[in-house]
Amino acid sequence: MTLTPGKKGGSMKTATRITILVIIVALIGGVAYAQFAKPQDAIQYRKAVMVLIGQHFKRMGTVIKGQAAYDPATFTADAQLVASLARLPWEAALEPGSDTGDTTMLAKVFKQPEAFRAAANAFEAATVQLAQAAKAGGDVGALKAPFGSVAQSCKACHKTFRK
Repeated sequence: MTLTPGKKGGSMKTATRITILVIIVALIGGVAYAQFAKPQDAIQYRKAVMVLIGQHFKRMGTVIKGQAAYDPATFTADAQLVASLARLPWEAALEPGSDTGDTTMLAKVFKQPEAFRAAANAFEAATVQLAQAAKAGGDVGALKAPFGSVAQSCKACHKTFRK
């Protein structure tokens, strides 16, 4: 993998390659990602996944808001990536002790694990619907409702389970 600084699209290619690497590592690790040596490892893992989700979701948001041009292939790639990443952080959130330290997660996650899991499942389902809508093609207008559903699932979970 050779990166050429200064060429148009280099930062996009770099971000995409890093994201793909993270996904490959997570998939190769399989269930291993749920086994952390210490709570801080779970927190770092969870935060890293959330940063990637946030970055790709923001890119789609600029398109939805009309602040960036709509490129169907890029939007679809971002939506599919978010749907893949959406499956990753939940076991790390349920790691004992990962509600203390450098985290914004509330201990409420452990007190209400069923509600937390329901919120996680709603987020995952919404991201899959967005990815399917993006893959189906069409105009940006057709993507606004599924994008909004993902945004609402984020907000609902954060409101309940985040400091």
